[in-house]
Amino acid sequence: MNMNIHIIGAGSLGLLYAGKLASSGCRVTLWCRSEEQADMLKASGITIEEGTGRHKRMDSSSLTVCTMSSFAERGAAADADYLFLMLKQQGIEDLAARVLAPYGQDHRRLICYQNGTGHLERLQELLPAWTLYAAITTEGAKRTSLVSVLHAGRGTTTIGKFMPEQDSASPVSEGNDENELVKQLNRAGFEAFLSNEMDVMIYRKLLMNAVINPLTALWRIPNGELLSSPERVRLMQQLYDEGIAVYKAGGIPYGSRLWEWIVAVCQSTSGNTSSMLKDVMDSRTTEVAWINGSIVGLGRKYGIAVPTHELIVQLIEGMNT
Repeated sequence: MNMNIHIIGAGSLGLLYAGKLASSGCRVTLWCRSEEQADMLKASGITIEEGTGRHKRMDSSSLTVCTMSSFAERGAAADADYLFLMLKQQGIEDLAARVLAPYGQDHRRLICYQNGTGHLERLQELLPAWTLYAAITTEGAKRTSLVSVLHAGRGTTTIGKFMPEQDSASPVSEGNDENELVKQLNRAGFEAFLSNEMDVMIYRKLLMNAVINPLTALWRIPNGELLSSPERVRLMQQLYDEGIAVYKAGGIPYGSRLWEWIVAVCQSTSGNTSSMLKDVMDSRTTEVAWINGSIVGLGRKYGIAVPTHELIVQLIEGMNT
C-alpha cells in the first residue's frame, strides 16, 4: 500500500522526508511558503546529499509541489492519508489559524514534528475534528539550497497519537493505518516506530534540545564539538541537571539513560548544524522560547529554580534584536 502523504513545510526535514518518501513509491504533495521555491522544485525536483558524498536526485515528476497560499483551491489535502507538519514552532499557530482552521471540522490526520511543548493542545483547539500525532525524530538534516538537503545523520522517528487529558478515547478509529504509515517510512529508509509513551519521548526530546541546541548556537559549533572540552560538557550537564530536577518535581516521565542518549545524539550528528544555530546565523527568530523557555515555565510551575535555562533564553533572544 503506497500512501498519499502531504508535507507542510519545505525546510530541511520537509525536503528530506518528501524526497525519500516519493522515491519509495509514496504519493507526496509538498507545500512550500514561497512561489520561488515551488517553481524551483517543480523544475528540478529534490536532491538529497548523503554524508558519504552520494547524491540522489528525486525527479519532479514523482511529487506534487504547491504553495500554501493555494491550500484551499487545491482541495485542502482532503485526499491525504496523513499530513506531516514540518514547520518550526514559531510559525505553526499562524499557519494553522489562517490555512488549516477553516477545515478544522473536517477530519484529517496531522503528524506534528515540532520541538517543545504546548503546540499540540493549541492545534487541537484550532482543529477539533482532526486526529493529531506527535513525532519525535533524531534525523540530521541541513537544507543546502531551496531544492537540496544534506542528510547529515541517521536517526529514528517515533510517532504516537496525541490524547487530550479530557478525552481518553479517540474520536476516529484508525484501524491499521498507523502500522502502514510506519511500514511506508521504513520502506523510505527511515527507522520508524509507533509508541504509546509519547509523553516520555516528548520530554526526552525537549531536554535533549534544551541541552544541545542553544549551546551550539552560542558557540557557533556543530553538535559533535560540544563534547570536545570538559568546560563545554560541564555546561551541558548543568542544563541537564536543572531539567531533571524540574521533571522529578513535576513527576514528568523521562525514561532512563537520558544523559547517555544526549551524548549519543551529539556523536551520531557530530557534523550537523543545529536548527537553532542555523536560525541565529540567518538572523531568524529561534525556538528557544519553546525549548529552554518550556523548561523555565515548568520550573516556575513546580517551584524549581533553573537559572542556567533562564540565562540561555536571554542570551539567545538577545542575539537577534
